[in-house]
Amino acid sequence: MAQVGDKGGKIYVTHINIRQSIFFLVLRLILLDFVAAFFSILYFLLVSYEKTPVFFHNTILSYNLSFFLILVLFKILMTIYIVLLWINRYYEIYPNMIVHRSGIFLRKEEKHPLSQMRSVKIEQGFFGKIFGFGTINLYNWYLKTTTSLYLIHNPIKYFRIIESLIPKSEQEKDIFLDKIELNES
Repeated sequence: MAQVGDKGGKIYVTHINIRQSIFFLVLRLILLDFVAAFFSILYFLLVSYEKTPVFFHNTILSYNLSFFLILVLFKILMTIYIVLLWINRYYEIYPNMIVHRSGIFLRKEEKHPLSQMRSVKIEQGFFGKIFGFGTINLYNWYLKTTTSLYLIHNPIKYFRIIESLIPKSEQEKDIFLDKIELNES
């Protein structure tokens, strides 16, 4: 949610939504087209095969319209499902936590407090740099686990945002130790 302030036209953002890179949505939709094309080719090969018995050949040909209607319906339903999965799986970054929400009908929510995070790292391979996606890993010192924001778009931007929100306990420790050493001298 964003609110426009009264002075200076500032925008205040309460949280940021991050989704998996659209590259993977497009990749899944292209894969779905390949699967549909494979079944179409398989059907036509079966119909055009010369050694198919005449009765079987005529039976298959009588289902042309049914086959294509089922294929089109399957493709439409799978496209809707793939897009809904992409839309309903996202991360929300708040000033004090990261929330991972997923699921279409059975909603699942995981909360990760930023106060328990001590390090943030980014993984971005060759294709990730080209297509603008990567994974951000956060280490939770309390649970001793790693939380990943998996294959998100523009990971460097969100890496900087998350890094600025994580408590700087190691830096504070170093500053504190430096002050103690100065006082002892």
